[in-house]
Amino acid sequence: MHSHGGDGQVQRISVAMCTFNGGRYLQEQLESIALQSRLPAELVVCDDRSTDDTLAILKRFRSEAPFAVKVIQNSQRLGMTRNFDQAIGLARGRLIALCDQDDRWLPMKLERLSVGLEENPFLGGVFSDASLIDGDGRQMGLRLFARHKFTSAKQRDFVRCPTAKLLKHDVVTGATLMFRAAIRRYCSPIPASWVHDGWLAWMIALHSRFSLIAEPLMDYRIHAGQQLGVNSATSAQGAQGEAETRRQRYKRVAHQFEDLLQRVLAEGWRENDVLIGKIREKIAFLKRQSTLSRSLGVRTLQMMGQLPRYMHYGRGLGSLRSDLLLGRETP
Repeated sequence: MHSHGGDGQVQRISVAMCTFNGGRYLQEQLESIALQSRLPAELVVCDDRSTDDTLAILKRFRSEAPFAVKVIQNSQRLGMTRNFDQAIGLARGRLIALCDQDDRWLPMKLERLSVGLEENPFLGGVFSDASLIDGDGRQMGLRLFARHKFTSAKQRDFVRCPTAKLLKHDVVTGATLMFRAAIRRYCSPIPASWVHDGWLAWMIALHSRFSLIAEPLMDYRIHAGQQLGVNSATSAQGAQGEAETRRQRYKRVAHQFEDLLQRVLAEGWRENDVLIGKIREKIAFLKRQSTLSRSLGVRTLQMMGQLPRYMHYGRGLGSLRSDLLLGRETP
């Protein structure tokens, strides 16, 4: 039996998927949705003008699927973030699960994620761990949480205070996330500076409560053709996947948090709120790091002055080690 929400009704689940030239792996992803122990009420797919066989695969699946499938063909390229923003907005279910085009879900994924949201009306979002697979679908012997060094202690800290962890770095991968549709009123439009899952994580953390499932509910595929993924470190790629140096990344993420600050203040948060001060400190830290000297000696002194902030707004010693190598980068 399925769990019920506070209103006594099983809550409809929408799966929001975005596609772009995903023909190689798309069929396997779609089949894994159709094999869920709890089927979604609908699958909403927004295709960003694919030129391969993606649309043919989607239309064939639509004719056979055991649930409603809505396929939207964009009239112009939107890019990943705007496309997900659109797909999320078109979903009609009370619970929304995000879906990439190249992964493989385990059969219990939707059922496990939905249980917590239906049993706890205070929860706004739930995400899970994932197993990493290669381009041929073989297990890589590594999990997503481990790849992010998201230990059990850090998981407990995240559930207690999600914003403190998100001020350090992203931990929520969109393909593992399910959230309440009611959160959408805070999310859209997603700023162009952000990737959709990072922004959604912040909106859920600010306006609701978060939970997680520390076991893999899907196989997350690592391959050369993915638009954005954990195989490409954020220090090497920007929000749209373009190459960037670590200094450029600091500058880009500072812009993200400036956009976050602007949204939070527009919602009525006050300047003297503790979180506002922490976001401003995060922005200042990132901007200082984007201008670190190329001289090792000078850079080391600059970094020592920022030690406490590395702990609060970076990856601690890992960020310190990376910044020591900045001298080789072109400013």
